[in-house]
Amino acid sequence: MSHPDAHVSALDPFTWQSTLDSNLDRKGLLLRLFAEQRFMAAQVRTCKLDHRDYLLSLIDPASTVNDGTRHSSSVDGHRMRSVITEAAKKAHWGKPPRHGRAQGIAAHYDAQTCMAVVLDIEVSDEGRLIIHDAVVVADLGFLKNPGRVRSQLEGACLIGIAFVTSCDFEPTLGDTRPKPANRTRWPLVSWLPGQIAVHLINPTGAPEAGQPSQTSYAPVARALCNAILKATGNGSVRSQSLERSGAN
Repeated sequence: MSHPDAHVSALDPFTWQSTLDSNLDRKGLLLRLFAEQRFMAAQVRTCKLDHRDYLLSLIDPASTVNDGTRHSSSVDGHRMRSVITEAAKKAHWGKPPRHGRAQGIAAHYDAQTCMAVVLDIEVSDEGRLIIHDAVVVADLGFLKNPGRVRSQLEGACLIGIAFVTSCDFEPTLGDTRPKPANRTRWPLVSWLPGQIAVHLINPTGAPEAGQPSQTSYAPVARALCNAILKATGNGSVRSQSLERSGAN
């Protein structure tokens, strides 16, 4: 197929442009994530693909620098396909949707981490978020201590969920700074994930081991925004309420 995205835009869904301590505050980054996922949903409809297949279709454009030379970028297409495909398989991607319930998917690549995440979530009519399951698949090469890495990725999963669900802001007020990070109440999150399943794969048999990057929470935050928009109809009152309140 002729894909509409050039190299730079194809890379965007796999990379993290900003971190929590950057100049872009968490409110702005969260609103950008929702806007990004809304754009992705429009692209999915245009290309007549489901979200998993759309991500897979981005890999070749993201793997080749579009400067006329057709030389490869740093993105490893084989590894990216492997983690996306395996995450979708482990999460039983494509479950028939029902009212307020949906799956979200996202993938992430940087120099240390290649991973994909699928979340199964539900949003009630009142806007209460329930996260049923999280599936994380990561390719970090050969690991001598996989148990420790699984624990790190479970922690990254919780950080990604907290990023979306614990940001307080009120758009009608002048002070839009997030509340202190030590806040403990999660009023619109009924449950933390019922299960976090972490799968470590090494399809290329790479002997060198990597470590999860500091931005391993990125695909979790993206997958959660993706799932919320799907569960709420991409712009319903429930979705807008979650966005305006930072899921608070």
